[in-house]
Amino acid sequence: MENFRLKVFRVVAELLSFRRAAQELHLTQPAITAHIKTLEEILSVTLFSRIGRNISLTPAGETLLLYARQIEALTNQAVASLVPFGTRAGTELAIGASHTIAVYLLPRLLPPILKEWPNLKIHLSAGSTNEILQALTNHQVAIGLIEAPSFRPDLKVEQFAEDELKLIVPIKHPLAKRKSIDAVELAQERLLLRESGSGMRQFVLQYFHLNDVPLQPDSSVDINSTEGIISGVEAGLGVGFVPAMTVEKALKLGSVKAIRLENGPIQRPLSIVLREGPHPQGPVARLIELLRSSQRAN
Repeated sequence: MENFRLKVFRVVAELLSFRRAAQELHLTQPAITAHIKTLEEILSVTLFSRIGRNISLTPAGETLLLYARQIEALTNQAVASLVPFGTRAGTELAIGASHTIAVYLLPRLLPPILKEWPNLKIHLSAGSTNEILQALTNHQVAIGLIEAPSFRPDLKVEQFAEDELKLIVPIKHPLAKRKSIDAVELAQERLLLRESGSGMRQFVLQYFHLNDVPLQPDSSVDINSTEGIISGVEAGLGVGFVPAMTVEKALKLGSVKAIRLENGPIQRPLSIVLREGPHPQGPVARLIELLRSSQRAN
């Protein structure tokens, strides 16, 4: 339903490449160029600045991109709202999700949606909370799923679950024989933490702060992935904090041991974020239903 010429512009504008846009849309590069030229002639504006092989958006192009994204989002919403009146086909679902949710939670929830909408095209983008909120604001995704608290008056935020950050230790570590540990003793260990600026790291640091326990600058190893922390703990590099849903397999295999935190646990909210407007229908509404029921199941 989206105007095809406008869609061509949107894809070129987002990729900033005529060649990559041609690949994305299964068109020739001359056809892409012709669509953009025609659109510029119709609107009597220049949409792209061209310097050699590089292109960038003009102010007019940036303005049109904003509206093109809104038109795409409204088109997808309109198509989804008509699903109950016709066939369950031909819709798209764009999701922005934090890494943990994208990798460990959504793969369990998307199959029922694809069963109801067999021809549904799903676009899943993983990123930080700020990146997801920006994509939602720019109408690049229909729904955002984040792992950190957020207050945005222009967006609707609903917590659908809580995820515990578990302390895991190597299976041969002396702590593996313990049932619990306090913040003071834990601060003496080499901690494997997510990188500076990570929301997960902030929750861990907050735990030590609330227990009035300072951490030494050289007492931790920064790792920019949850999987890297799990692997580091398995290898005996140190002890670390990871989301509960990410370590289920390692715990079952017995390659690491989870230890209870005194004055814990560390919990973080998992939230659904939507733009203000009518309540979603179709695949987005079904995803929200599954997210809410996932908390009840736990």
